[in-house]
Amino acid sequence: MAIWPGEAKLTAPVFCSAPATEPMVVSDTFHDSEGTSTNYTLYCVGDHGILTNEGFALPMLVMLTAHVVIVTSLVLLAKFIKTGTEPVRDRPVQGRFQSDPNLPVRTEDYFEH
Repeated sequence: MAIWPGEAKLTAPVFCSAPATEPMVVSDTFHDSEGTSTNYTLYCVGDHGILTNEGFALPMLVMLTAHVVIVTSLVLLAKFIKTGTEPVRDRPVQGRFQSDPNLPVRTEDYFEH
C-alpha cells in the first residue's frame, strides 16, 4: 500500500468546493540545520486566482482510510472466494444426535414392556 503526494488530487471532490475546484499539490523543499525537508500541500485553485489551502494532513488521512478499506475488502473477498471453492467435508454431528454422556437415560430405553 503506497500513498504518493499526487494522489491527494483524488480527494478534490471532498475538499475543493466552488469556485476553487481544480486540485493542485505543491511541494516545498527547504534546507535547515537538520537537512533537507519537503512539505506537500493540497491547494484548490479557481478562476481569477482564487486559491484555498487545504493542507496535506486531512487529504492524506482520507487517502489512507481509502487504502485500508480497499485492502480490507480485497482480503475479505479473497477469503470468501477461497472458502466458497473448498470441498465440503463430512463433519461430526453435534448436539443430541452424538453420543453424550450427560443425556438423561430412562429404564424404558433399555427394556421392552
